[in-house]
Amino acid sequence: MISRAYVGHATDADMKGFIRQYPAAAGTRLDDCQTCHRGGVRGKDAEREYSPCGYCHLLVYPNPKYATGVPKTMADTLNAYGLEYKKAGRAFEAFEAIAGLDSDGDGHRNGAEIADLRNPGDPDSRPGLPPAPTIVLGWDELKKLPVQSQLMLMNTTKEATDDYVVYKGVRVIDLLASAKVYLIGITGITVFAPDGYSIDYDLKDINEPFPKGVFYAEPRSFEGSERAFVKYPENLPPGVKDRTKIPTVPWLLLAYERDGLPLDPSSYEKGTGRLTGEGPFRLVKPQRDIRGDRMKPGRPDRSQMSKMYEDGWDFVPGMDHNAGACIRGACVIRINPMPEGYEEYDWKNGWPLIGEKKVVIYGRGVR
Repeated sequence: MISRAYVGHATDADMKGFIRQYPAAAGTRLDDCQTCHRGGVRGKDAEREYSPCGYCHLLVYPNPKYATGVPKTMADTLNAYGLEYKKAGRAFEAFEAIAGLDSDGDGHRNGAEIADLRNPGDPDSRPGLPPAPTIVLGWDELKKLPVQSQLMLMNTTKEATDDYVVYKGVRVIDLLASAKVYLIGITGITVFAPDGYSIDYDLKDINEPFPKGVFYAEPRSFEGSERAFVKYPENLPPGVKDRTKIPTVPWLLLAYERDGLPLDPSSYEKGTGRLTGEGPFRLVKPQRDIRGDRMKPGRPDRSQMSKMYEDGWDFVPGMDHNAGACIRGACVIRINPMPEGYEEYDWKNGWPLIGEKKVVIYGRGVR
């Protein structure tokens, strides 16, 4: 049976051999790159490559933003179990040869961990530690929840344009309520992208509305020129006027539509390590602080990389560039603080959830 994680590596004998040795692992989380590979090095700037897939890809597609912790050989990407497998000969027989070892030093032999569907290369994954309870919501279930539609500015830092966007989805506070997760004792949430990238949102982000944004039509006059820097939806919601507050009160939102169309599925862009596409779900955070320019509060501004035109629309460092606080391909939500005595949900590889159009919720208060 072919591993789901190696669909792009059809000739990978290692994973085929692992499934041959441990057929019960087929289709589980061990049927995955991270059984033998790890993410970035802790304490190094490459630590931001949380997914083993992204970390391995640095060998073929180097990313110049990383200076430390960058792998130089495939062996540099292996976890403790992967290193033992390589040392034992990297052949089918090696799996049985290392079954009695405790590669990750957690007190459990590799074979016992694999039989219990625990990761033999991760000391935080071991038999006896119950997996965190989870709630899984699919596309159809999420679309039955109360709908929030909001026009908002996605203010970027380095991208060529800022965007006024009409996002449609479910408020995070309604999402948690539907999952019967109550806010007592909760400090916030962590939302994960399919490659393991994450952003934390505090209780205020969840529980309170954001300030109404202000709509600016003037940048439309720059369209077709080198000064252009704002994109607008084809149709604006009723009541939206230039230099006035947008009527709808915005919230922290799990969006599934943009300007009336489903979000494009997220995918991994080789060569840059970036995610392209937004969906099927994107966690969007409106601007919390619209005071960056007292004369034009909540305005869009040009890219940090753009030349200065001194026309009132240039980049301002103090602006709330909220686009960077949003998560493309949001697929896993952890409710913080994580309760003790549980193994975390495997958020390092959320790609199967993207294809299945599902969101996993786990952590405090999830039953």
